[in-house]
Amino acid sequence: MGKTYILDNIDKLRKQKEDKVVGGYRDLVVKTYKYINKQIKYSDKNYCNPKNADISGVVFGNRNQESRIRGFIKDLKQSGYLTVYGIGDEREVKITKDIDF
Repeated sequence: MGKTYILDNIDKLRKQKEDKVVGGYRDLVVKTYKYINKQIKYSDKNYCNPKNADISGVVFGNRNQESRIRGFIKDLKQSGYLTVYGIGDEREVKITKDIDF
């Protein structure tokens, strides 16, 4: 993903915020980010290892949307909002900057 592509997507997300789109992509990504942020605060560390099914339960109300959650985390990572190290039980998800869209 190139820097121009990322900046264009962030601009689109800011537009969704201005238009107060509910249930859109921005809304779901922000809910994912907030869940991760909350889990980091509960962990007493600077990272957490949330299960994608648990995030799906909070964001969508069911645990069946893990693939979409993986996509949201990937987008947040590529846009510089999260860092993800490791996989599975060894995964560490950290917030690198606050949401600005």
